[in-house]
Formats: sequence, structure tokens, C-alpha cells
Amino acid sequence: MHEKIAVAMSGGVDSSVSAFLLKKASFEVHGVTFKLFDSENSKKAIKDAKKVAEAIGIHHFVLDLTREFKSSVIDYFVSEYTNGRTPNPCVMCNKNIKFGAALEKLLNLGFKKIATGHYSEIINLDDRFGIKKNINKKDQSYYFCLLNQEQISKIITPVSKFSKDEVREIAKNNNIPVWDKHDSQDICFISKSYRDFLIKFGVKNRTGNFIDEDGNILGRHNGIFNYTVGQRRGLNISLGERTYVKKINPKSNEITLSSRYAAQKITLKNINFVSFEREKIPESIKICVRYNSKPSEAKIIINKTNEAEVTFNTPAFNVCPGQFAVCYHDNYLALGGVINKIFY
Repeated sequence: MHEKIAVAMSGGVDSSVSAFLLKKASFEVHGVTFKLFDSENSKKAIKDAKKVAEAIGIHHFVLDLTREFKSSVIDYFVSEYTNGRTPNPCVMCNKNIKFGAALEKLLNLGFKKIATGHYSEIINLDDRFGIKKNINKKDQSYYFCLLNQEQISKIITPVSKFSKDEVREIAKNNNIPVWDKHDSQDICFISKSYRDFLIKFGVKNRTGNFIDEDGNILGRHNGIFNYTVGQRRGLNISLGERTYVKKINPKSNEITLSSRYAAQKITLKNINFVSFEREKIPESIKICVRYNSKPSEAKIIINKTNEAEVTFNTPAFNVCPGQFAVCYHDNYLALGGVINKIFY
């Protein structure tokens, strides 16, 4: 008998085709949608997933994880913005919810694996599970950067070898109802703007000063969580040259602006080793400082406390404290860590 597999169905085309492909391969497939928050988006996702499950002939159920999601993702999201950092809730959700709390519950229910619609290829290496970067197709390996080997060993990604167009074609040819559904581009738990969301969760929108690198006041900002390091547009201030947010100081409620903000070096904390153990990661690596960013050539030095110093061969832009940086070696996701400090 084939393994009993739970497919995390979001109501989108990628997870729907994943369920279809596994059913076609004669696995015992059950669709599961995670209820993470109360909103119209959440209700729509559950409705669409149920419709797909019925169309392809599999059982579907809902797993309520609202409490876990609030403590692991929403609280983190609010805290990071409050402290002048730029979070990535999807990475934290994968670690703590999809492949954390949800996976644990599913294993206890007798499922052997969890399948998702991620475009991330999992390769069984000699002594570890590796995450391979899809070079010529959509790639979501970035989002797996905090997962451990035990978590990765339980994941199946059926659509990882297909392009997005191919996945839509499979859905269309097999009458899967959501074949033409648009991809979600926003943070799933935010229905309006993230600013409104933060205010709803008690973040105070205090105005403060824009300053230059010498501390001179340049103007007023309308709350630090409205800005991110590297931002150029929407500053509503003219200094006669391109000006960027270089630093956000939550304690003084000041934002430093500068025409020079390319990063020479960064430090990473809370490093997680993915496809390779520490000793197999070379000094010269390729690093992405945010999802879908162009990889930069760099040198990395990792210390014994799971922190690292990364020096770019060419200064890097759009580097934000709080975002996750991921390193690749031989097109495998080598490690991930939180950007802590930036040196210009």
C-alpha cells in the first residue's frame, strides 16, 4: 500500500496540482487546509481547497492552527517592525507552522509525509537531504532556509520540476477548478495594508525625525514602521540627490538618510545549516539577501556560535536587518540566517 500523504492545500493551483499528481500516482492522498487566522481570504482558501478535493476525488479536512500562528508568526511580524527591522513571515511560517506544528499533528494522525506546492526540489544526498535551486524555473528554495533535516525528510514537492505555465496547463487539462486562479502576491494574513494591521495590533505610529549621518535634522517621518532600510520612494523629502533609508533607530525614533547605502559586509545570526554540514561549506559562496534577489559573490566566515560574517565581493543593495539571507553552494541551499548588522 502506498504511503498516506497529507497535501497542504491553500486553494491555489500549485498545491491543487500537487494533490492531483500524487492521487494519479496511487498514493493515499488527503487534502488539508490550515486555518491560520479569521478573514475572508482564509474562508475563500478553505472553500477553494474543498472544491478541488471534491473534483479530484480525495478527502479534505481543516486543521485549526490559529493559536500557534498568532504566537509564532503574527507576534514575530509585529515585534520586528516595532524594532525597526523587516521581517519575512513566510519563512517563519514554514519553520514553525507548516513544517512545525502542522507537521507534528499530521504525523500523529498517521500521515507519513506532507506535500506542498512549493517549487523547491528536495534531493537525497549521501548523508543529508538537500534543497536544490531551480535555476531555469520558478524557485522557492529560499523559504526552506530554516528547516532542519527531520522536517525536510518528511516533505514532498510534486510540482518542483515543472514551470508555472506547465502546472497551469496540467490543471486546465484535468479540469481542476482553480487552474486560472491568480497567485497571491500579498502577505496572506493581511487584507488591507500592513500598516493598518500593525496599528490594529497595538503598534504606535509615532512621528519623528529624518536625520543625516551627522545627526542633522532633515525633516519629519510619519512612523518608523512605514519605512524599510534601502527605501528610496515615499520619503517625501528632497536633498538634491538620490536618498535612501540607511538606518532605523526605534529607541530614538529617528531614521537616518544617506545617498550611500551599499553594504560592504553583513553579519548573520541564528544560522541554520541545510544541505551541508558546517565543515562542507566553502569560504566563497553565493548569497541572496532576500527572496528572489540576484545572488552576490561573497566570502563567509562562520563562528562556533552559529553566527557569520559575510563580505561581499561587490557592494550589495537592498540589504535589510531582519530579512533572511541564504547561501548557495553548487546550486544547493547551504544555509540561512537572519541579517543582523550591516557595514557600509
